[in-house]
Amino acid sequence: MHLPELSRSTAFRFALALTAAFLTAYAAAGLVAFRAINAGLQDRVIQAVELSAERYEDTFEQGGTAALLAAVNARAGIVDADDEFIWLGTSDGVTRAGHAAPAAALLTTGPAMGAELGTDPDDRYWIVVRNFGGLRLITGQSFEESDAVGRTVLGAFAGATLLILLLAGLSAALLARRAQRRLDRISATLADVSLGNMRRRIRLNGSDDDLDRLSASINEALEQLERTVESIRQVSVDIAHDLRTPLSRLGIRVEQLLADNQHNPELSERLETTAKELKQITSMFDSLLRIAQIEAGARKARFRPVALPEIGAALHEAYLPVAEENGQQLALRVTSTATALVDGDRDLLTQLFANLLENAIRHSPRGAHILMEIGSGPRGSWMSVADDGPGIPSQEWACVTRRFYRLDKSRQTAGSGLGLALVKAICDLHGAQLEFDDNHPGLIVRLRFDPCQQMRVT
Repeated sequence: MHLPELSRSTAFRFALALTAAFLTAYAAAGLVAFRAINAGLQDRVIQAVELSAERYEDTFEQGGTAALLAAVNARAGIVDADDEFIWLGTSDGVTRAGHAAPAAALLTTGPAMGAELGTDPDDRYWIVVRNFGGLRLITGQSFEESDAVGRTVLGAFAGATLLILLLAGLSAALLARRAQRRLDRISATLADVSLGNMRRRIRLNGSDDDLDRLSASINEALEQLERTVESIRQVSVDIAHDLRTPLSRLGIRVEQLLADNQHNPELSERLETTAKELKQITSMFDSLLRIAQIEAGARKARFRPVALPEIGAALHEAYLPVAEENGQQLALRVTSTATALVDGDRDLLTQLFANLLENAIRHSPRGAHILMEIGSGPRGSWMSVADDGPGIPSQEWACVTRRFYRLDKSRQTAGSGLGLALVKAICDLHGAQLEFDDNHPGLIVRLRFDPCQQMRVT
């Protein structure tokens, strides 16, 4: 499945919606957690500074100013002011011990920036101010370490979010692809049924999910449709079978009347017209019965390797005089060096090609060119009949193989509408593909056959 098709999938969109909802909840929870972690880290810094100030206060109470000066200088000598700031001086800014910071005397307990302490201007600090007699103690600690931990947590959260997004997207794609494969099987089955394969059914996977239940319902509808179509088909066959015999008898009687009334020209003409129409009706019923026999698959037992060029040559020889009489040119072209063999019934294939040739000759005007072309290749053999007549509109290609379908909606022209239906039935029996194409002008009817079994074995 390509990405544009995937993005239009309902399953994919639903999975993405669930992913978006999950990520929204995850982001909200992550933001709350990050704020809590960050606040906890800052509280630890504040508590550490308060504890440090209390220790200096204890030192002053126990040893006085000298002890406090010594403790501050000792601490200032081992820590970096960028990390931990300590200053002891007078209220007017004179430094007595610790880190030099002239402006520190003006600070009060709370947050401060590095610029106020003479350190990195971008650093944030928390400071505590204590007064010991005439001296002022300022101790503070940078938030840089806690901020670094916060940034690490935030980076980890962002990475986890991207990973979850990636996994969720892949999961959505996999779920959508799995669902789409099942939907494609349903669509393929329905497409086959629409082409006439009424026995096709959707394979269930036994999960009893919504798609399985939908497939089961569609299968039930297809079974009902098959029974209905089969019933209608059987009725048409029964009617054709039951009427064929009395029509044949009626035709014989008309022929006898025609023979007995040759002396009466007016009556003979009417009888001849009646005989022709009876033959046309009988031929239509014969075609119906023949289609029913072909669709039943009874002729498959007669399948043998058949050489298409031989059939083409015989039909070209038979129909060339007919085409010339109509002022048309009929040509045969064999494009492959190897013999085009197919597994099939020779008589049915001959009738198939004859029907196509008759259609081309009947519907093409004088001066038209009709070409029979036969070829073969690794994927099988093919045969086509092309003409430069009026052709068939492309929107009618899917309809012309239906029984009794006529391009002439008024049905004033000759014909029964069964010729291409018979062609389609023979194609289906042989597993051949029937294709229509525009010849600009005219029509190309192309038949594609699978490789002959005998050729595949050798």
